[in-house]
Amino acid sequence: MAGFSQLRESAYLYGTDPLIPLADVRLFEHMDGTGRWEIRLNSPAHEPTQAVVFDGDDAAKEARDELDRIYADGAQDGTWKIRKRDRY
Repeated sequence: MAGFSQLRESAYLYGTDPLIPLADVRLFEHMDGTGRWEIRLNSPAHEPTQAVVFDGDDAAKEARDELDRIYADGAQDGTWKIRKRDRY
């Protein structure tokens, strides 16, 4: 939908307790024609959200690379459960 951010991927990091997430991360694509992407991270999961916005021609690639780094860092502490979303 034009103008609204669309969730493209979300993930929870689980440690030894499969019911309590250690962190969660979401990847959004802004649909306002700017080509902007955003990562929102809660680490630990109960802490306030940290957000990073990527602008420019390579914004999608930069956001994907950063998300992959977050996944790699978190993999040292547990297992990510990742959900990729379809366009809506």
